[in-house]
Amino acid sequence: MPDTMERLSRVSAAWRGACPACRAPEAGTGEYRDCMGCGSVWVPSRRDYRYDDEYPAFRGHHDDAIAACKIKTFERWQRRLETPLAGKNVLEVGFGGGATLAWMRDRGATVSGVEPVAANRAAAAALGVPPARIAARLDDIAGEDFDLVFYLDSFEHETEPSRHLEKLNRLTRPGARALLVLPVADCLSRRVMGRWWPHDIRDHWVFYSTLGLTRLWDHHGWSLESTFHPSKYISGLTIARHVELKTRVPLPAAPLRSTAIWLNFGERGLIFQKTAE
Repeated sequence: MPDTMERLSRVSAAWRGACPACRAPEAGTGEYRDCMGCGSVWVPSRRDYRYDDEYPAFRGHHDDAIAACKIKTFERWQRRLETPLAGKNVLEVGFGGGATLAWMRDRGATVSGVEPVAANRAAAAALGVPPARIAARLDDIAGEDFDLVFYLDSFEHETEPSRHLEKLNRLTRPGARALLVLPVADCLSRRVMGRWWPHDIRDHWVFYSTLGLTRLWDHHGWSLESTFHPSKYISGLTIARHVELKTRVPLPAAPLRSTAIWLNFGERGLIFQKTAE
């Protein structure tokens, strides 16, 4: 326990005083920190969260029903790009069970994926994604010139966002586009629900504001092209898992697998275009 507390203290100290998005000063001395410049919110202790093979098992990353919901959702989001996938060199960061990677491959894209969980990397390979194009970290990819980059509920997990974007710039061509969907701090549901907001869970360490994301990506040479309201076709099983994380009360999974509904609890979609080398 002392080693754990010491590590968390170092993590907290490393992020005390500056916003992960715009580096403006923070406000607050408790668990939650608020940016005084862009309105982003972060929880320093959560930055140390470790992903293991129990993570996708609990979230249902390899469940066929959840995968079908994710693909149906992604089809709607991808249409926002108004760009055919055929012939594109595509990267998905944080691909979960790999269903969307396989879906894009089937539509003619050359796909690569980054995913820290070993079980998820194995699942993507089982779906036919070439293992050589699957990496645990962005640092493990070299010599690519991606056209499209997708972050589907994953960018909020990046612990070093500026360093990540510096690496991304070396792997993307001028004019490349990135589509992000993530929970944001500046949403009505977070203000209304407070600590009961479904996205306020232990593996989400930062909730960017739209302004904070725009400043962060702009600083690295990406301009905001558009935003959109990203409704999700969410499985009842996914909803149950989020309820369990908030209440610690387990819910029966089997009856919920076959149910799904379109929802949005404070997520925003953003499309950026690379404007600089």
